[in-house]
This record gives sequence, structure tokens and C-alpha cells, in this order.
Amino acid sequence: MTNIKPRKRPCSICRKWFLPDVRQKGRQATCSLACRKEKHRRRCKTWNEKNKTYFKAIYLNKKLEQTNKPPPDHPAESKKKHSPPPCRVKLHLPYDVIESQIGTGACIITQYLH
Repeated sequence: MTNIKPRKRPCSICRKWFLPDVRQKGRQATCSLACRKEKHRRRCKTWNEKNKTYFKAIYLNKKLEQTNKPPPDHPAESKKKHSPPPCRVKLHLPYDVIESQIGTGACIITQYLH
């Protein structure tokens, strides 16, 4: 096996020249921990911009599951009035009337689409 000395390369974030770690075998793109964190932040930002619907679907499913839970078995808790999940959009209409007409799930979905 030949001993190849690694070449200096520019950091992909700050553009300073650095000597990469030989164990990385050409994969190291940043010079320091701060630059590595910045690169991670940028990559997460672009991923989140491309995949906005991923978290929206999870959020909507979680809200719908909260409303579809069966009533608790404990008699003291079953006497409490079932309150809807907090609304993201302030409607100028009574929530309880809308909920009784179209149902809780449909009401949450219409708030979500607003």
C-alpha cells in the first residue's frame, strides 16, 4: 500500500484551505466543527424546503388522532366536556355549531386548509 499524502482543499463553507483527515478518504468537506454544523444546518434547511408536506401530513394525522380517541374509562374523566384541539385560525363563527354540523375531523381539516 502506498503512502499518499493528502492534499489541501478549500472548506465548503468558509473557503479556507485545510488539510483533511487521512481517515476520511476524500469525504471531508469542512475544516472545523463550526463549519460542519453550518453545513448540516444548510442541508436540513434545503431538505425541509423540499419536503414541506412530510411534516404537514404528520401534524394533521396527529391532530385527527387526538380527536378520534375513545372516551376514557374513568367515570370522573368521562364527565368532562370533550374540548376540541386548539385552533390555528381564529374563525368568526361558533366552533361548536360548525363541529356539530360537519364533525370534528372535517372541522380540523378545514382549519388546516385555511
